[in-house]
Parts: sequence; C-alpha cells; structure tokens
Amino acid sequence: MAATNAPVTRQQPSSWRLWVPWVLVVLAAVIGLVSALNIWVKRQALDTNNFTNASVQLLEDPAVRSAISIYLVDQLYQNVNVAAELEKELPPQIKGIAAPLAGALRQLLVRAADTLLSRPRVQQLWKQAVMRAHQLFIAVIDGKRQILQNTNGNVVLNLRPIVQELEKQGGLLGKVAAQLPPDAGQITIMKGNQLKTARTAVKAIRFLSYFLFFLIAIYALAVYLATGRRRQVLMGVGVSAFVVGLIVLVVRRFAGNYLIDALTKNPISKPAVGVVWAVETKLLRNVGINILIYGFVIILAAWIAGPSRPARWVRRVLTPTARDHPWVIYGVVALLLLLILITGPTDGQRVYPLLVVFVFAFIGVEVLRRQMLREFPAAQPGA
Repeated sequence: MAATNAPVTRQQPSSWRLWVPWVLVVLAAVIGLVSALNIWVKRQALDTNNFTNASVQLLEDPAVRSAISIYLVDQLYQNVNVAAELEKELPPQIKGIAAPLAGALRQLLVRAADTLLSRPRVQQLWKQAVMRAHQLFIAVIDGKRQILQNTNGNVVLNLRPIVQELEKQGGLLGKVAAQLPPDAGQITIMKGNQLKTARTAVKAIRFLSYFLFFLIAIYALAVYLATGRRRQVLMGVGVSAFVVGLIVLVVRRFAGNYLIDALTKNPISKPAVGVVWAVETKLLRNVGINILIYGFVIILAAWIAGPSRPARWVRRVLTPTARDHPWVIYGVVALLLLLILITGPTDGQRVYPLLVVFVFAFIGVEVLRRQMLREFPAAQPGA
C-alpha cells in the first residue's frame, strides 16, 4: 500500500484566546490611566514633604509672590483703618490727606511685602505654614478631627507668622500689622463640611493604588495568551501605553485651563494660579512623559520583531553583535532603562514595579536575540 502524505495543519488557537488578550490590553490601559492619576495624587497631594517642597518653589515665581503680597496687604486694609492710623501720624495741618495717602500707600506696601517674601527667613515661615496645614489635612483625613477646634473645623493656611514678620520691620507697616486680629492671615483651604468627601476620596485613592501592582502582570498575561499573535498584542500594549501617556498630558493641560478659569475671573491673578497648577502637577507631567517613553519603546521593539523589510534589515545588521557580543545589546538596554529610572519620579514605591519592568525588558531582548540568530545564522559584520 502506498503511503500518503497528509498535509500538516497548524493548530488554531482557541476562540477565547483570540479576544481575551485584547480585553486584557484594554483593561490594563484603563488601570494604567487611573494609576497614573493616582500616583500624582498620592505622591504629590497626599505627601507632606513633596507638597511642601513644591509649595516653596512657588515663592520663587514673581507672579505668585505678587499675589501673596496683595493678599497680605488686603488683610491689613480689611482689618485696620489705615487712613485713621496715618492721620494719627501726620501733622495737624495735613491730616486731611490721610485718606488719599492711604490709597497711594497700598502699592508701596505690596512692594514691601514682595521684597519680604523673597527673603530666606520669610520663605522658611511660608514652608512651615504650608507643612502645618498639610499635616492638619492628613490628620483629619485619618480621623483626628478634634485638632481643628481652634479653626472652627476648617483646614487653614496660617500666614500669621509672616504678618508678624511684617511687624518687625518697624514704621507704619509694623504699627498697622500689630493691630490685626488673631485670625487675620488665615486662608481656609478646606471647610469642615468638605472633609467627609475628602476622606472618601482619599480612601478610594489609597485602595486604587494597589491595582498598580497588577498592571504589568495583566499586560504580560495578555502577551502570553496570544499564542501565534504575540507580536501584534505586544504592539497593542505599546500603543495603549502611548495613548494613556497622551491622555495624561492632555488632561493636565485642559484641566489646568478649566481650574484657572473656575478659580479666578481676575486676569491679573490667572498667571499666579497657572504657576501654582504647573508646579503642583509637575509630577503628573513626568508620569505622562514616562508612560509615553515606555509605550514608544514597546512599539519599537514590536516593530523590530515584525515582518517588514526595514525590520528584517535591522535584525540582520544587529545579528553579528547579538551573536558575538551580546553584552553590548544588554548594556545599551540597561543604559536606556537607567536613564528612564533617573529622570522619572522615583521613590521607594516605584522601584519595585520598575525592577519587574526591567526583568521583562531583558527577557524580551533575549527572545529577540534568539529570533535573529535563527533567521540569520550566517550574518557577518558589514555584510
């Protein structure tokens, strides 16, 4: 009996393997977007040291110093009759000009306060005031509401020490500042009726932070399940990460414009509010840029492993180095990862996920290296 050669058919993947990887990619993208916003809130808005350091940078901007100076002088004029104080100091024959002189003196006082805010000692007082306000906020979030008895249950930024520093300058400014009531210079950051909502939001943020540890695992599972289509799914992972990074940057841009318009209608104050938003969301910008870089690198890796002629040319050129000097390939990858680690918002909580990313990166490099050796076993340098 003659033997028959039956054609070898490639086993098709299960139907669920066709769509589950893409569902996982979309799910991971959503988690990545939420995690990116969560990283910013948790490590900027909820971290006292980071929040305080960013707030200190605000005084380096002239627009912010000018806005604070105007607020301090307004506190003087709202709580003390400056014209009456001037009238006491002026000779009898010119007491009638006290009122217009008080109006003209306002700008001089604003410039004096601006100069004062540029001094290291006053900036240190500002730092202590911001740190104290943030510590009160975090303590209340953790359930210690009794510490707000002196502020009627509100979280306030107490600039009274800076006002007292004005008193030490002597002259009319010091005499006027000395008459301010105890609550002058206190800016309400959050009212008591808003704290319940804030506690709920913070609890949700802290809970969502745990999902970040599943993000890399979901992406890896999606690639693993995509039997026969892993390169396409890897490309999808890179595209999804790139899109998430773009969304983060767009949200930062347009949310900032919306908040600036919502917080102030005064065109003079908008530059100061814009500076505050830019400084306080710098970490969010860095997170978005880092995600863009990760996405671009993944897209590039998936393209290099693809069937296009330029990709095959790149693999053929790299094959001799990958075969004879693999440490060069690994060294370049390690250098790129180190640059990303240094330039990104790194802290103790971020190092461990990055180490996992680095492990997967080296695994991917080894898979690509073996692919090149199979495709071009006889490739020579300069061929």
